[in-house]
Amino acid sequence: MLISPKIEALAFSGKCRWQMFWTGYTGTYTIPVPAGGFALMRQIIYAPFYQGDTKALQIATVVHQISVVEQGSRNELTYIFRDSLNDVQVSGATHFTPAGQQQIVETWGTFKKNICIDVMNAPDVNAASFAAGALFQPDAQERIDPLGFATIAQSPSVNITAAQKYYPTGEQRQFIGATYSGAGIRDRIRYNANVASRIGTPNNADPDRNYQFPLIGFGCWIFNIPITEYLNSGN
Repeated sequence: MLISPKIEALAFSGKCRWQMFWTGYTGTYTIPVPAGGFALMRQIIYAPFYQGDTKALQIATVVHQISVVEQGSRNELTYIFRDSLNDVQVSGATHFTPAGQQQIVETWGTFKKNICIDVMNAPDVNAASFAAGALFQPDAQERIDPLGFATIAQSPSVNITAAQKYYPTGEQRQFIGATYSGAGIRDRIRYNANVASRIGTPNNADPDRNYQFPLIGFGCWIFNIPITEYLNSGN
C-alpha cells in the first residue's frame, strides 16, 4: 500500500494515524470516526470461511457479502467473495476447510461518520429462478458472435430470492424504457440483509468450528481534522 507524502506528513504531525480494526464471530461491526474528523479506508483483509456444521450446509454458504456503509448516508462499498473448499480427514471423518488463504483487498473510501460493517451469507442459488433468454436491446448491442453475444439470447433477469430481482447486462434494462420498482430490484448484485443471510454461530462440537465464522480486518487512516483541512494542507 502506497502512502502519499501528505498523509505521511500529517501522521508525523499527529493529525492522523493508521489503525487496523478486526471484526469476526458475528455479522455486524462499527468503526468509530472521531467527531469533526474522517476516516480513509485503504485495506480489507478477508479470511475465507463458511457456515454450518455439515458438508451440505457448508458448501451452500461459501458466498459472502461485506458492505461498508457510512452511518446515515448512502456512501457504501460492497464486496462479494466466493470461497473454495478442500476435503480433510479429521478423527476418521471427512470435513471441509477453506482452500484459500487470507486475501488483501486494496480499497479507497472516505467516511465522515461512523462506518457500519455488515457481513452476510448470500442466498443459495437453488432458490433462484432464471428468466427465459432474450436478445440485447439495440442501444446495448454487442459484437456479432463469436466475438460477442449480439445474436445469442441471454437470461434477462434472475430472481435471486422472492424479494431480490437482479437484471444483469443481458437485458440492459435501462434501454427498454421500464423503471425499477421495489426495494429488491437492482442492476448490480447486492444481497439483502435478512434473517436468512445473517451470520450464525459455530458448532463448538464440530472439528472444523474455527472455520465457521468470519475474521475480517479493515485498515484505515483515522484523521482528527476535517476533510477540508486535509485538502488544504499542501502536497
